[in-house]
Amino acid sequence: MSLPTRSRGIAVYPDRPGAIHRTEVEVPTVGPNDVLIETVRVGVCGTDREIIHGTIGAPQEGADELVLGHELLGRVRAIGDAVHDLAEGSFVTATVRRPDSCPACRAGQPDMCVWGKYEERGIVGLHGFMQEHIVERRDDVIPVPDELEPVGVLVEPLTVIEKSLRHVDLVQSARMPWWEAKTALVLGAGPIGILGTMLLRSRGVEVITAARSEQPNLSASVIEGAGATYLSTREASLDSAAKRLGQIDVIIDCSGASGVGFDAMRLLGVNGALVLLSINAGGHRVEIPADAINNGIVAGNKTIIGIVNAGQEDFASAVQHLGRFEELWPGLLSRMFTARIPFDGDVESIIEKSPGSIKTLIEFGG
Repeated sequence: MSLPTRSRGIAVYPDRPGAIHRTEVEVPTVGPNDVLIETVRVGVCGTDREIIHGTIGAPQEGADELVLGHELLGRVRAIGDAVHDLAEGSFVTATVRRPDSCPACRAGQPDMCVWGKYEERGIVGLHGFMQEHIVERRDDVIPVPDELEPVGVLVEPLTVIEKSLRHVDLVQSARMPWWEAKTALVLGAGPIGILGTMLLRSRGVEVITAARSEQPNLSASVIEGAGATYLSTREASLDSAAKRLGQIDVIIDCSGASGVGFDAMRLLGVNGALVLLSINAGGHRVEIPADAINNGIVAGNKTIIGIVNAGQEDFASAVQHLGRFEELWPGLLSRMFTARIPFDGDVESIIEKSPGSIKTLIEFGG
């Protein structure tokens, strides 16, 4: 069987904002422990758009361009001689971060990297998945069941929520073995906020998800389809969410606005856990009631956790929970896909997010 040696892709020049373009890169030789993946589709997220705009992102050493994409669904095209647990034609995704030599990375936890010299597919130092073919180590490849093909591209964005709740569980069970989350506030109604809402609802947690957009909107309908409550902060304050929930056990902030996190610190209930997921470029400043927030955290035994990237266990959990979501709310995940752009289509349309859209996909048809 003849294997591809070149792969067409969609790339940027990280030092030239807006310079999205088509390119062609080399496909590495498939080694004994490698998997050749034919791309089926790739999700577009806020990180990709920040890279396109030049606020973050760096090419691999010696290169001036970076192939985008870190949300992958692909099909196995070929496997190395030492790979015995994957079949050609099966669906897979792949992890994003590649380790340096720090203690966390050596322990198999590159998502907790200490030195920060890691590489990330489509973000820092490595070409991403927005290309026709990728060669990955088997250790970095995650199988996706055939029945999840329509929604499997959501595995990677779900992993950050999987890690968030895994760490909340670890911290809270160590502090309070009797603790159980019954209420939650999710800040932000983009893909991460919707997936976070679904994961919490699948646990039976009462959830209010807050965002700026007024109703009706598609995100609100998906959120309410999972049995949560949508709150527009243009129509009601976050304090009204706190009043409705009473004690807020968990807050997940994926709003993308750094100032919102301080509101979350103020609203979090006694013994509660706040997860911060947003990384913000720039020097935004806000005025906060610092004494009141500090006193509330201390007197309320509250904990604040920062989360970035995800571990292997989070990818495995994400695959499992996508299947669970499909059982609980058939077809709801697919409603998140508001734009499908052919790989050979108008890729410049991904530069800006369309109003009211949730998730854009690049369709390769692999």
